[in-house]
Amino acid sequence: MKTAHQLYERHEVNPLSYSEIEDFEDKLGLANAAILAGDEIFIAEITGLLSEAEIAFVDFRRAQLSNDFDSAQSQLKECVESSRNSTSRNYFLEARARMEWGLLRFTQGQIDEAGIDLRWAMERLKVISEGSAEHGLAIINMAAWHLSRNESIMALSQLSQIDRLGPHKIEIIAASRLQIAKILFEIGDYKSSQRHAWVAFQGFRSCSMIGGAIEAALIWLDLSINKVSKSATLMSEIVENASPRNLGDNNECSSHPDDVELVIEWCTDYWEVDFSGPNRPDLMVMLEAENSVGLKMFSGKLTEETNIEDLEVLKMLNQ
Repeated sequence: MKTAHQLYERHEVNPLSYSEIEDFEDKLGLANAAILAGDEIFIAEITGLLSEAEIAFVDFRRAQLSNDFDSAQSQLKECVESSRNSTSRNYFLEARARMEWGLLRFTQGQIDEAGIDLRWAMERLKVISEGSAEHGLAIINMAAWHLSRNESIMALSQLSQIDRLGPHKIEIIAASRLQIAKILFEIGDYKSSQRHAWVAFQGFRSCSMIGGAIEAALIWLDLSINKVSKSATLMSEIVENASPRNLGDNNECSSHPDDVELVIEWCTDYWEVDFSGPNRPDLMVMLEAENSVGLKMFSGKLTEETNIEDLEVLKMLNQ
């Protein structure tokens, strides 16, 4: 079944009929897609099929994109109140609106108030829509709120609610694992960080989220290339057999050359980041990774570029 975004993309090529729009369940999703595209004609067409609460949410999104905080907050308030109407109660939209309200408040420095809204939304979505994209996003937002307060362990606790095996969608699982990998890297748990970065990389690339996959791959390579050995366990086995470790058990990361080569080859094929800039540790990690397994794929790609500015990268290419 097509998502609202996918259906709207089809509409841009071959306009949907009124009956097709009427029969589609996620009409609010269609309206949101149209707002992002600036398609006011489509929004006007679909408005008659939306509830008062949904219309308020659409107006919130429009105000948000215009950076109109007061209007955005007012529309969210109206959305929450309308979604609580006894004749058209919409628990799901109420939770979505509270999550957006929390994010909006966070941008305005209302940190404590934002935390209350984000937690309320997360707990409500767990009850009414556990495993949905919105529930997963609510968990990730709650974890980010804890990180903003330097509460890394609390953030990890939140993210651990998203199980690698589901029911959350792979995009949500990958995003949570990338955040976990970053947190564990910062607190020095490199072995666990390496494993979670690998899960994130595999998840992102399976759903063609290129930017996330490259970010996860770079973290994994940075942790893995100091000790590349054919005697190392493949990451697929490490992930499959993962179990809790004792406090302080943080052995040196190692990697199998097959895994390193897979990551290098994928990143070389899908690299979409500009090569310019005077400080490019990402390029250096890729070159060091290639050197660890005797490949020249990425370096060959770089030699064709004329906008490389990092002197260390240029030095590595000329060695």
